[in-house]
Amino acid sequence: SQRMALTHTQALVTVTVRGNDLGRASESLRQALLPYSDARIIALTQKTNWMSSLMGTTAILAAIEYTPTTPVA
Repeated sequence: SQRMALTHTQALVTVTVRGNDLGRASESLRQALLPYSDARIIALTQKTNWMSSLMGTTAILAAIEYTPTTPVA
């Protein structure tokens, strides 16, 4: 999975799995969200292009809000 912070309480999380299995992709996303305290998905999309279709992969991109575990100064 890949992660990118947007603000101190928001992030983008991307997961990619082999095959066209949204169930496996959603489980992979659930695992990727574990480090984020009280993660809430605010936007979700499946990332698709001709190459991922050809390669047989499923990717999910989630925008999340979460509670920081350390105080923000």
